[in-house]
Amino acid sequence: MTTAIFAKTPKGIEEVETKAHGLSRLERSVLIYVDGKRTEEDFKILPRVSAELDNILAMLESGGYITPVGMAASPAAHPAPAVLTNNAPSPVADPVSGVTSTIFRELPATFDPAKFNMAKNFMTNTLNAFKGPYGATTLVRNIDHCQTHEELRALFDQWHEAIANTRQGQKQGKDLQAKLLDVL
Repeated sequence: MTTAIFAKTPKGIEEVETKAHGLSRLERSVLIYVDGKRTEEDFKILPRVSAELDNILAMLESGGYITPVGMAASPAAHPAPAVLTNNAPSPVADPVSGVTSTIFRELPATFDPAKFNMAKNFMTNTLNAFKGPYGATTLVRNIDHCQTHEELRALFDQWHEAIANTRQGQKQGKDLQAKLLDVL
């Protein structure tokens, strides 16, 4: 059995950042979760999505918010995400052009706990400042449990989404993102 893998289009990214197209909360939740790596099966862990997943994905695809970027083999045999080596930058594929680029700096050969803690604290402090102490508790908890730069980098999109969904974050988001990428 094969399942599709979807990535956000520029319209999808715009919707995540601005809520300009008026998607429902459920549709938006699925769109936020789309990352170019997760299969349809992976979406079923989202609350209240399982029953309507096919309809939501079809609507997002026909509306131009997401595009299929590949197929995965059996979801039961879906391997764990690859762990990046310490010196390899994290690849990010543009869903439209298919070109792979990196937004993260190359990590040094040895782990730098000071920069790692600086990145964790920056992510946590900005979430608390922009979303309030209870606005992103799950994400703050996930950031706190991270042990490597790769784990933090995996949360970057969620952090960016949470910040971008605030009025102040819309004003300062690019500056904050640049500051975080310097240490992440």
